[in-house]
Amino acid sequence: MKTTLLFQRHSSLRLRHSMIMMLACASLSLFSPRTIFAQRTDLSGLKFCIDQGHGGYNSNDRHVIPDAGTDFWESESNYYKGVWLKQLLEAQGATVILTRPNKDSIYNNSSDSDEPTLTARWQLANSNNVNWFHSIHSNAFDGKTNYTMVLLKENISTRQAAFPAAIDMSADIYNNIRARDRTSSSGGNIKTGVYLDYTFYGGPNGGYNLGVLSGLAMPGELSEGSFHDYFPETRRLMNNDYRKNEAYGILNGILQYFGVPFDTLGVICGTQVDKSLSNKPINNVVVHLLSQGGFLSVDKIYHGDNFNNGYFFFDSLSSGNYSVVFETPGFPNDTVHVTIASSRNPVTSTEPSASAIQISRSKVLSLTFGSPMDTAKIRTAFSITPSVDGVIAWSNNNTVMTFTPSQLLDYKKSYTVSLAGMGNSPAPLVFVDNTSITSNVGATAFTFAFTTVALPPYVSTSQPAMNDTAARVTLPIGIRFSETMDTASVRAAFSIAPAVSGRIAWSNANTTFLFYPDSSFPYGTDFTVTIGTAAKSTYGDYVDGNKDSVGGDAYVLTFRTVQITAGVAQNPNDVPTKFGLEQNYPNPFNPSTQIRFGIPVSGFVSLRIFDVLGREVSTLVNERKSPGTYEVQFDGSNLPSGVYFYRLQAGSSVETKKLTLLR
Repeated sequence: MKTTLLFQRHSSLRLRHSMIMMLACASLSLFSPRTIFAQRTDLSGLKFCIDQGHGGYNSNDRHVIPDAGTDFWESESNYYKGVWLKQLLEAQGATVILTRPNKDSIYNNSSDSDEPTLTARWQLANSNNVNWFHSIHSNAFDGKTNYTMVLLKENISTRQAAFPAAIDMSADIYNNIRARDRTSSSGGNIKTGVYLDYTFYGGPNGGYNLGVLSGLAMPGELSEGSFHDYFPETRRLMNNDYRKNEAYGILNGILQYFGVPFDTLGVICGTQVDKSLSNKPINNVVVHLLSQGGFLSVDKIYHGDNFNNGYFFFDSLSSGNYSVVFETPGFPNDTVHVTIASSRNPVTSTEPSASAIQISRSKVLSLTFGSPMDTAKIRTAFSITPSVDGVIAWSNNNTVMTFTPSQLLDYKKSYTVSLAGMGNSPAPLVFVDNTSITSNVGATAFTFAFTTVALPPYVSTSQPAMNDTAARVTLPIGIRFSETMDTASVRAAFSIAPAVSGRIAWSNANTTFLFYPDSSFPYGTDFTVTIGTAAKSTYGDYVDGNKDSVGGDAYVLTFRTVQITAGVAQNPNDVPTKFGLEQNYPNPFNPSTQIRFGIPVSGFVSLRIFDVLGREVSTLVNERKSPGTYEVQFDGSNLPSGVYFYRLQAGSSVETKKLTLLR
């Protein structure tokens, strides 16, 4: 695959600068930090479609000649990466379908019969109802660049990932390929190293979705492991074991995403170069791997190729000490000692368990280890976020650590417990330059998270307000809770006395309860609204009616509707600052409606109803009024359906509005 957009140039591979360089990769068998999946032991029950990009040594392929007589075809490299990945995934219990299962797909020069179309590739995945799709590629740009990137399908209308789950999977694959291929980093447009395809390929100015991803019915992504037009990488990609190492990287990304413990066996690999010839990789290297004592018995010899890459590779290695002996004819023998550390997970269980919710604020945390631990090392590695002071103690021969917080944990707070350097580490790296060894194990933290119990839900505000003595008869009852509520339990716990028929609704993400009466509340009536003790939040906490931070007591709201005198109700506590006439409610109406108005000063007030011909049909108010807000009921029982106008006049102020009577 070829990138056509301009990218910042990255530094070339680090392995160019040493005479003998070696990568030791040992996978740690630790639980994945992901919490969205139940813990798995393997990939059983999951089905993958692996697409080996391009095909056929034809015009759709990518052809590079790094040296005279050496022909690199991307289709061939992708094909073998896919074959290796299929074997690795199946060893983890997965079912795997290849889009190019036969070698013919890379040797077919005359026709495209063995090269499936891009559409046929995603159709194969869809028709087999796979869980995940992955397309394997390498990239090309300017011959000087070598980094890893992963592309995923973008929803063009929303400009978001078509399958959000593919973001994390892509990030995991990106990181694990980089650890294996030792490529440079790339920026990404949604996450480091991860790109939405439509935006990457031009967005509004001519973007497009990758054809191989365009019709997928399940999550998927396309990896560009490295750049095949960067000749040092081209030569390495000619080595089939180098391709296998990248397949290990993709596998580790998949295992990490699904929370499967990594393979306990490690890899030692690297490159032998001739420093006297400007670090030129040596052809036909001979590398001897020997175990050093213990229970291991390893004696393997690797014979390299003649593609000017100097590459060697050993896998399926148990933890222990090894000697790597360079025995390439014509070059001095050199021996480097390497240790592959044990990859056993030190933590066997935690309390609370990962992703637990509703944890007591006084909870004592504990971690159980599979063997006695260095307590000082664990104390240094331990942290909890947000930070909490507490006391660490050990028991059971230093296999159980407890942490007792010095104070109660916060309500409804997510906490993350971490042991630095003891977590998910699929590919510890050891680089060897002559006799100088530097280590970059890449270990991440072991983490687990939990959430404390929520503060019991309470009522933060209500309409009408508590003990209101002039509640409007036309407004619904509104009760806002501090938490998202279990709507069924609140409905069952709701009552109003005297009884009023109506309907219940919710708003603000099920935090606001609304009761709409079938008709206006009666004037001058005392009401009691009760939300009983069985009402609870979605967390399962029962309502705290009296706000004492203890759930299980009812919330009671009392109010009195506004009084009506001579057909006009006044709220003396609501004096407006200016003259105003509100829209009647309801509107349209049948047969009655409420009209609300306000006057800021005392004076003679009239409120009259007119038909469309300007004839007065009713006088609702015609007397002197003191400052205040008033509400009057208009009954149109004796009038025909139609449009009417109501006009308010107070001194020199006049306002008219329209109302509609529908029978």
